[in-house]
Amino acid sequence: MRTEPSFTNRSTTLGVDVGYSFTKYAFMHDGKITTGSMPSVARRFAETTFESSLEAVGAREADLQIEVNGMKYLVDTTDAEVVPSSIIRTETDDFPTSNEYYALLGTTLVRCQQRYIDELVLGLPLPTYQMHARGLIEKFRGSHDFGRHGTFTIRNVSVLPQPLGAYVFLRSTHPQAFSGDTSCCIVDSGWNTTDTFVSSSSFKVDRARCGGLQGGAAIVLREIAALLQRKHKGRFSNLDRIDRAIVTNKPLMHNGEAIDLQPFLNSALHVTIPIVRSVLTTIKTREDLTVFAAGGAAHYYLPALRETLGGEINVVEQPRFANAVGFLLAGEAALKGKR
Repeated sequence: MRTEPSFTNRSTTLGVDVGYSFTKYAFMHDGKITTGSMPSVARRFAETTFESSLEAVGAREADLQIEVNGMKYLVDTTDAEVVPSSIIRTETDDFPTSNEYYALLGTTLVRCQQRYIDELVLGLPLPTYQMHARGLIEKFRGSHDFGRHGTFTIRNVSVLPQPLGAYVFLRSTHPQAFSGDTSCCIVDSGWNTTDTFVSSSSFKVDRARCGGLQGGAAIVLREIAALLQRKHKGRFSNLDRIDRAIVTNKPLMHNGEAIDLQPFLNSALHVTIPIVRSVLTTIKTREDLTVFAAGGAAHYYLPALRETLGGEINVVEQPRFANAVGFLLAGEAALKGKR
């Protein structure tokens, strides 16, 4: 039997990174940072006879129904299983304005079991930051009725450039990474974008060396899929399965055959080189920079970063959650300043 979450009325800060691949979130619980994630997939839910029969048998604990703008969506709240091949991810620039984005954020509020949020901190890739930041603040500040889950109130909303989250995380948890005569460069590679952020340890942002462009994990995975199709035939359209196999270092099961993906990954990584060269064009030189790779696709871009930029490239601890935790820490600092 499904049990309803036990909500608290205590106000809190919440950092949420709604990416094209996964939605990551971070909040404080009993004085400790708690993180979680789920695929960024919200499917329209139709209460058909088939769905009613499944409910009668017993719905999956991980499936959460949520209503936004009069429409019902079904969100899988666990990342333990691969997204089905029938799902097509949204990769368009207007994703933050969609009902699916709204449903994912609402699901995050339900999962965190907080009805009152003092400070919600969201992030956007640099290519779409100016396009959507103000709209997200206006849309999510206030009260939200999510049907069976009740009403949630968000007192204030902040939207930060995505790599700023990793920067705040790094500055808060590893201050030794900064020195007085160098600046920190964050190269944040996600599912669909790669952002570059440069700042000194005193938070003096070098705006001329910040930028973002299309290109993240998805282009690597599509190249791998194309290479696989040439050799093994058949369909390789589920990029999530390929990604999961690489991350877990396991063979890809395809039509009953176990395929070692390492040779295909090695052959596909050439697609990251033009993107990393664009990063170098943005930062101009790395002579005065300590460079860190962040984001869920950091492992795909690390070889090209090391080859193109030269020298040591560090990987931010917990690169997948660094932005969400950084958003949380930034929100906590903002609240403390207001008090």
